[in-house]
Amino acid sequence: MNSPVQISVPGKIIVSGEYAVLNGAFAIVSTIDQKLKVSIKSTAHDHHIYTTSLVKERFPFLHDNDSNIHWLASDPGAHGSLVQHAFKALELMPEEKLYITIDSSEFFISNKKNKKIKLGIGSSAAVSVGLIKALSRHLKLPLSPEILLEKSNLAHRMFQNNLGSGIDVLCSFADQGVIECTKDSINDFSWTQLNWPKGLYIKILTTCEDAITHQLIGNYYKTQKNFSEKCSPMIQELLSITSQLSTAWKSQSINAILDLLVAYDAQLKKIDHLGSIGIYTTTHKNIQRVAEEFNVFYKPSGAGGGDIGIALSSSPESLNRFLDQIDRLNWNIRCLPSKDDY
Repeated sequence: MNSPVQISVPGKIIVSGEYAVLNGAFAIVSTIDQKLKVSIKSTAHDHHIYTTSLVKERFPFLHDNDSNIHWLASDPGAHGSLVQHAFKALELMPEEKLYITIDSSEFFISNKKNKKIKLGIGSSAAVSVGLIKALSRHLKLPLSPEILLEKSNLAHRMFQNNLGSGIDVLCSFADQGVIECTKDSINDFSWTQLNWPKGLYIKILTTCEDAITHQLIGNYYKTQKNFSEKCSPMIQELLSITSQLSTAWKSQSINAILDLLVAYDAQLKKIDHLGSIGIYTTTHKNIQRVAEEFNVFYKPSGAGGGDIGIALSSSPESLNRFLDQIDRLNWNIRCLPSKDDY
């Protein structure tokens, strides 16, 4: 039997480029402190076993000659689908039986009703990366980093109904902090590692609301199709802004970065309003109004529709006053813990 394998994969935030990256824009993404853990070891059972931190149950399963998973008792449903996609992506038919454990507890939060809410920091991307890396290492598959990334993205695309750019997968896979990438970065195995600008401070907020990423992305594509004449110039403006953001970030120009993020946010709002996509929920809009009072920039991070947002400022004092006000309003908005205070 092989020795147990443990893989740790970080979550992510998107600073800029969400949605626009689907049209070829640069995206700036960053790993965060929250991590997902995947553990794989051999078992003496006559079947595989899967466990997840989200469900207090063990799920025995077998695979067939087409790498399909067959659950032997209860079906974990969506909580186990990425295991199936990872087996298919790697075309696995292992002779040994595996005990697979996924701990994604840092990617979820409990609301007032004690229901677990997905934070929106890339849990499915992290699971895809973690499973592919762990299975490959445990089974000693001779796969290059390029192939591992490709397989991680394949598993995730199966999960997301073939929607999305894959930049969340790339960010978790690379695990290099802040990176700049495009939708072609996975195929090209090419991205740029960036430094976080000194003097730019960030806090990550969770709305404690669920969002359905693939549905929002689908709405974005529908908006482009149904309102092509109006939407096209808006998208071109987004592409221009993200290009300028790339330059401003590399020159560490904080004022330019914040001004361009404001412009990016305004343009994305226009597209959201045009197609009723659902990116900017009432909660996000309320947080933005409070942020403006304290000269803090706030935007949804990623697909929007709930989930998380990021607050940025060149003044840590302003950022803290903003957070104090959010806390006083008792909107059930929480700040994600972070070891690094940029």
